[in-house]
Amino acid sequence: MYYVINVQTGKEEETIKDILKYQSKDAHFEIFTPSRKTMRKYKGEYKEVTEKCFPGYIFVETDNVEQLFEDLYWVPGYTRLLGREGLTYNFVPLNEDESRMIDILYNAGSDRTTPISDIEVVEGDQIRILDGPLQGIEATIINTNLHKRNVTVRFMLCNRPVEVKVGVNIISKVDDR
Repeated sequence: MYYVINVQTGKEEETIKDILKYQSKDAHFEIFTPSRKTMRKYKGEYKEVTEKCFPGYIFVETDNVEQLFEDLYWVPGYTRLLGREGLTYNFVPLNEDESRMIDILYNAGSDRTTPISDIEVVEGDQIRILDGPLQGIEATIINTNLHKRNVTVRFMLCNRPVEVKVGVNIISKVDDR
């Protein structure tokens, strides 16, 4: 199950190192901060860059949330495991649909970075996904910005809608008239 930890913005990588340093010997957590590859235009030329998707948040995959909570106590700096207020160990994991979207977009089993999707532009700003993580989730695309070479995907995360940008590479432009 995935859990979300709120941390100080800009200190995500440092917090991940601290969690791994202070974790119990028998604890096994997969900890990551989702990021995306995107294209940025510098001096008239597009270059690939990597950006964080959720600044101030890290994700943990574990079946032992109680151990995670106890290990977070020893981590210096601000960390807060998201859940319901007031009760100890009342942490809310991401539901099945949210976990599926995290796995699709943030490439489970690798470095948790969303690769750039290849697209084809059809009839103005309509797009057709040719390759990449956006294949099969076209219905969640709510905005396309071809100039900045990204699309915005909306999905539920922690029971609220979130929007994330995913980089795209324009392979071709087709006029289907």
